[in-house]
Amino acid sequence: MLAQVRKTLEQFHMIEQGEKIVVGVSGGADSMCLLAVLQELAPEWDLQLHVVHVNHLLREEAAEEERYVREYCNKQGIPCTVFHKDIKEYAEEAGCSIEEAGRDYRYECFELACRQEKCQKIAVAHHQKDRVETLLFHMLRGTGMRGLGSIPAVRGKIIRPLLYVDRAEIEHFLQEHGIGYVTDASNATDDYSRNLIRNRILPQIQDVNAQAIPHMAAVADLAQEYWQYVEGQAQIWEKEWVKIRKDRVLIDSGAMKSQPELLQRHVIYRLLTQLAGSAKDIRQIHVEQIRSLLDKPVGKQIHLPYGLMGCSRYESICIQKTDSVQTDRARDMEPVMIQVPGIVRLNGIGEIACSLRKIEQIPEISKKVYTKMFDYDKINDTLCVRNPRAGDYFIMNVQGERKKLSRYFVDHKIAQEERQRMLVLAEGDRIDWIIGQRIGEDVKITETTKTVLQVEFRYQGEEHG
Repeated sequence: MLAQVRKTLEQFHMIEQGEKIVVGVSGGADSMCLLAVLQELAPEWDLQLHVVHVNHLLREEAAEEERYVREYCNKQGIPCTVFHKDIKEYAEEAGCSIEEAGRDYRYECFELACRQEKCQKIAVAHHQKDRVETLLFHMLRGTGMRGLGSIPAVRGKIIRPLLYVDRAEIEHFLQEHGIGYVTDASNATDDYSRNLIRNRILPQIQDVNAQAIPHMAAVADLAQEYWQYVEGQAQIWEKEWVKIRKDRVLIDSGAMKSQPELLQRHVIYRLLTQLAGSAKDIRQIHVEQIRSLLDKPVGKQIHLPYGLMGCSRYESICIQKTDSVQTDRARDMEPVMIQVPGIVRLNGIGEIACSLRKIEQIPEISKKVYTKMFDYDKINDTLCVRNPRAGDYFIMNVQGERKKLSRYFVDHKIAQEERQRMLVLAEGDRIDWIIGQRIGEDVKITETTKTVLQVEFRYQGEEHG
């Protein structure tokens, strides 16, 4: 037992010398074994242990379990913090199962104690059989490669030193060391899905092959290795082909089509969970719905959990939060007259700064996307910033030929959704600058220009230049 746990601690770099560790202890066999093992190994790493017990107030025996943990810690001189919560009521308020509510609250308590006691790690008592149960649970519910990896040995500051230990070894260790433990009677019932897997499905699997549990745990190890490799490849690919904003992402459609479907699915799953802020309700079907947009016409939309929406564009797929679409301040903006010289603020969007200067020769033209120079003598005093509208045009060449703005959008494959958020610098229906893109040929600086108008557009909270 000690040799295996020591190997696991070292293999996954779970602890460092002199660290302080929160140990989740329910009083059951698994957590009592974890605590006892860490006690024995503590001198090797100069560890300090702090026990956390959570009383869910679900059963009459809960008070006895709390008392047992307190007494054990007192005898061993280990500090112990106890939390109480009516988990049934908590689950009803959260709209989730009692099992899920209990797990979430336990980890909240572990994190809180970790901060308060200035600990570096949180040790929990999952073992090999727990890992296989979780693997089966994920498979029955529907999962991908990450779910097949089941319970990881390390997740952030959470460590699982017993993950490669068999349940029979745990019971033998406790008996050998004369350590008592409490038994949760609810574990013997089939009221929860996990109990059904533990009590009925796994025993039948072991009847087929007595080594089924270690074999399935090995599959979980392989799945984690595969997932970690693909995760690394996805991160590399994203850096080149995905534009990430605060509330939306743009995926290059052509680049994605050229990738293996495995990588496509992994990238999409990563992006969905990042935008959602959770992986809980993101399923394979949602990933496939986004993938289907690769072959859909421009403008096709898919609505997903967490208020997310996928939309096909000319050369990309956009995934964004629908509330960000509805509250986008640049959409349906009232026209704002420009002050020359001066700064005009656009509520919730940014600002436009204008400056004038006399010149005797053509200055060096700014190459910045959001800073442009104009011949001020060719501009009148009706200059304003607004959204594009029907009838807009700009002068496209030195011959003075006009081009409709709507035609420009089509030629440059700018999706309808994007057009509605764009801004233009306009005089009536004539567009002097499609902000962020080109300016009209008729307002460019020439050898005859005497006064230069420089206009800089600055998005709120961002540096564009």
